[in-house]
Amino acid sequence: MDKAPPKDLAGRLTEVALGYQRALERDPRQPQALLGMSLVALASRQTELAIRMAAAGTAVAPQMVTAWIALGQALKAAGRNDEAERAYAQALRLDGTNALAHLGLGELKLAGEQPEDATREFELALRREPTLLGAHLGLGNALALMCRNEEALERYEQALVLQPRLPEAEFAAGFALTRLGRVKEAEIRYRRAIAARPDFAAAWVNLGSLLREQGLDIYAESALLRATALRPDLVSGWINLAALDRERRRPAAVEQHLRKAFALNPNQVETLIAWSQFRLAERDLAGAWAWLRWALARNPDQDEAVNMEGILLHQEGRFAEAVMRFHRAEELGNRAAASNRGNSLLDMGRVDEAVLAHERAVERDPNHPGAAYNLALTRLRLGDWERGWPGYEARWRFREVHRAPRIFKQPRWSGEPLRGERILLHAEQGLGDTIQFCRYADLVAARGGAPVLQVQEPAERLLRSLAVVRNGAAITAILRPISGPISGPISEPALPEFALECPLMSLPAIFGTTIETVPWHGPYLHAEPGAIEEKRAQCPSIRPGLRIGLAWAGNPRYKADRQRSMRLDTLTPLLHTAQSKLDVNWISLQKGEAAEQLTELPEGVFVRDGSSSDRDLAETAALLATLDLVITTDTCIAHLAGAMAKPVWILLPHLSDWRWMQEIETTPWYPTARLFRQTEPEDWPGVLGRVLAELEQKFHAQGAARPALQFATHGINAP
Repeated sequence: MDKAPPKDLAGRLTEVALGYQRALERDPRQPQALLGMSLVALASRQTELAIRMAAAGTAVAPQMVTAWIALGQALKAAGRNDEAERAYAQALRLDGTNALAHLGLGELKLAGEQPEDATREFELALRREPTLLGAHLGLGNALALMCRNEEALERYEQALVLQPRLPEAEFAAGFALTRLGRVKEAEIRYRRAIAARPDFAAAWVNLGSLLREQGLDIYAESALLRATALRPDLVSGWINLAALDRERRRPAAVEQHLRKAFALNPNQVETLIAWSQFRLAERDLAGAWAWLRWALARNPDQDEAVNMEGILLHQEGRFAEAVMRFHRAEELGNRAAASNRGNSLLDMGRVDEAVLAHERAVERDPNHPGAAYNLALTRLRLGDWERGWPGYEARWRFREVHRAPRIFKQPRWSGEPLRGERILLHAEQGLGDTIQFCRYADLVAARGGAPVLQVQEPAERLLRSLAVVRNGAAITAILRPISGPISGPISEPALPEFALECPLMSLPAIFGTTIETVPWHGPYLHAEPGAIEEKRAQCPSIRPGLRIGLAWAGNPRYKADRQRSMRLDTLTPLLHTAQSKLDVNWISLQKGEAAEQLTELPEGVFVRDGSSSDRDLAETAALLATLDLVITTDTCIAHLAGAMAKPVWILLPHLSDWRWMQEIETTPWYPTARLFRQTEPEDWPGVLGRVLAELEQKFHAQGAARPALQFATHGINAP
């Protein structure tokens, strides 16, 4: 709101004030004139004058209920809430059913974060005056604070019946609709509020936040910049801009926004938490703690500060302490804390409790995408695929997974029979995901569709080896990286016309995949025969014996890469021992910066670089075809070897990705895979010790011309 009333209103107030002033000149103790002057002063934001005039009115007319109410309003505007409460109480002693006094008390209770008490006062006001607009709005706000969003929305709608297009009611309805997950309706309400009052800065902030949640970053930025232009003193505008630029990885801009917010109010807890979140995003854990401690010193019971404390404890691996803080944040009403608690319990191995925590989070807030997503992943991890796959669709609403979901004009396929329609099956996450789920193209074709497999460029040539592509029932296309936000239906001229679309990772839900029905009819990806011989010539063995491929690091941009990846020097004891005892030829399948670690190996350990210069995964597949075994961390190489039915040993962290499930040593996705899991966090040496023992047990000793490789996994033997 502006710091002074508009000029036309100011003119009217001046005219009214002059009338009251003339009345007081005739009789300085005239109570109606004193009351009128108080209301005029309050309307023009002269709170101290409003208090003096109202107090004078109560002094000359102590039985005048409206004077006590006016005094309460003036004191409330000045932030003197205890005195305001006493003024309203006196009004109610004089008239126990006065609606305005109950309204004033309700607003005080609401400001004091006592929504239950506020609800009671607003309801009492409405019993006396059912058309009291402020009581409907106040009751809606109190209900929203208690997360009773449907009831809150009803109150805001009633306010709009009483006064259509009221900006404050449209704004509040937008907030409730956002909480209910009705995002498009919420956007309409915020735009209505702005249309009715273009300078409504808070509505611009909420609209910007909503657009950010939908991945419409350019429009979100525009709305937030409009808010800060209207109200440079509005801290929430700068905090939301900081959140947007934090997600866009623009640290300099984030810091600039947060400095402005901090300068406006160095003690505002929300700003201090935003600083903590920013430092954590920059991997400065010490800095994150410093800002958070400041926030907790200001308000130890602020729910998001307590939740953030749990997040930092989790980051440090202090899971038991994190669980306690998340529990406290839940008690304080934090919407995300129960799901966060579930994640910490999962890291502690308390899986059943983790499921209950995630279920509680979804119960408490069914429209929170992060809670629904975490519950789905936990169910998939535990083998509850019947509920896990449908729940996994929540990823499209969860910005940590999809910041800018693709929007098509074509409808999403939901499994109905097809009659030759061309259907776009598109990659959405990593290369490993594409390899794992491209097998479903065969099922789509069997249901009558003509799949177009749109995948990342490194995978496109490889996927031409799918039987469904080789026989002409499907085609491949390249998914180009998208720069910038997507604001509407996308146009891709390189694609053929298609009638339907479906993300690859949504296909297990459509086909109702269970552990027993994972599609597997043998290897489904293959290398070109000529390329295999070329790779064998480029990468020959330096000694008779095993040819074992190695990959030790995945995409460093992946959120949990630190847990799943290792450095090559961690493998040195295995490399040295196996090389000397088993005549192993080690061949690197590693790409990217991690491949540079090959130059740092100690003397006496040799790993041939086989893949760092590969143009795509088709070349890597040709090299894999020459190997006896692949040993890899959780990378796309694990999926490629599995899809080719090559023997592959996958080294997993203590808490592995959901697709590898819990505790088991095999996986229904790849029958030739063997899983080696950490028994304790970061215990790679223990994993490698078991790998070495397995190698020694399975293979002949040094000197054999070619070891006989007997793989017991699912009864499959190496060729």
